[in-house]
Amino acid sequence: MKFIKKTAFFVVILIIFPLMTGMSINESGSSAPGVSASANKKSYSPGESGVLTISFKTGSKVKIPKDPGVTMDLTSGGIEGNGFQDYSGGDGEYISNSKVKYNFRVPDNAASGSTITITGKVKFGYCTVSDGVCKMANQNFSAKIKVK
Repeated sequence: MKFIKKTAFFVVILIIFPLMTGMSINESGSSAPGVSASANKKSYSPGESGVLTISFKTGSKVKIPKDPGVTMDLTSGGIEGNGFQDYSGGDGEYISNSKVKYNFRVPDNAASGSTITITGKVKFGYCTVSDGVCKMANQNFSAKIKVK
């Protein structure tokens, strides 16, 4: 019976404490935002250029700052990276819509009818707006494109 009382006590504490502090675990900014990647088209010709959009999955109280800048390493796919599009405009010191765009080029020797999986790692800062605390994160991403 003591075990049940202790367990109930801890469950109540875990439920009531976030309510008393006015924040939930997801809003605290303690975990890094996830990322997703998508290409601007589904299929490309060999040698064609495209745009990869990296979207940061942030909570309502978390934003991605412009400084330090977002960096990215492509780890597979044979895609030639041509750098980020300018993201200096927008919401003051934060990136607009929590998205950045990266220019790439499909290899000239890409096989027609093949699918290329672009994978990589993006490094970025994220800040909790309510208290201004900022941290750094590294997240992996993946996107697929077809070659015409």
